[in-house]
Amino acid sequence: MIADDTLTLRYTPEQVEHFCRHLATHAPGSEQHLAALTALQTFIAAGVDAGEQARSPYLAIRQVLERHLEQARTLLLQHNTQRLLHALQQRDVSAVAALYRPLSRSGFWEALTYATAELEGPALAALAVWATAWVTDARQRGEQASGCPDAIDFHQAGIDVTEYSAMNDIQRFFGERQS
Repeated sequence: MIADDTLTLRYTPEQVEHFCRHLATHAPGSEQHLAALTALQTFIAAGVDAGEQARSPYLAIRQVLERHLEQARTLLLQHNTQRLLHALQQRDVSAVAALYRPLSRSGFWEALTYATAELEGPALAALAVWATAWVTDARQRGEQASGCPDAIDFHQAGIDVTEYSAMNDIQRFFGERQS
C-alpha cells in the first residue's frame, strides 16, 4: 500500500459531540438514531490504531459516544414503552408484534416491565387473562391445523409466528410476576 492510497481522518471530541447532536436532530426515528450512533462508534473504533486507543483524545471521543448512545437507548426505551402500553391497552396484537420484532427479548421485557408499571391491578389482571386466552386459542388452532399430536402448524392455522411469540412472552411475563 502506498501513502497515496490511504486516508487519514482526524476527529476531536468536540467534532464528535457536534456530529452526535446533528444525528439526534436529523435521524428519522429513534431506531435509526441509535443505529447511526452505533455505526459511528464502530467506524471510529475500527479506524483507530491500537496505540491510539489508550490516548486521552480517543478516550474522550469514546466517552462522548457512550453518553449519546445511552441517551438514545433511553429515548428509544421510553418511545417503545409508550407504544407498547398503547398496543396493550388497545389489545392490538399486530402492534405488539411490530414492537417485538426489532427488539431483543430482554429489550421487549424491559419495555413490558415499564409499560405495565403504568397500569393498576385490575388492568394488569385483565391483560394477563387476555394474553393467556390469546395464546391458548392460538396453540389450539395450531394443533388442530397440524393434524399431528404435539405439533403446532401456525402457518396452516393462519397465525403469525411473531405475534404468537410476543403474546407468549407477555403471558410468561405475567406468569412470572404471579409466582
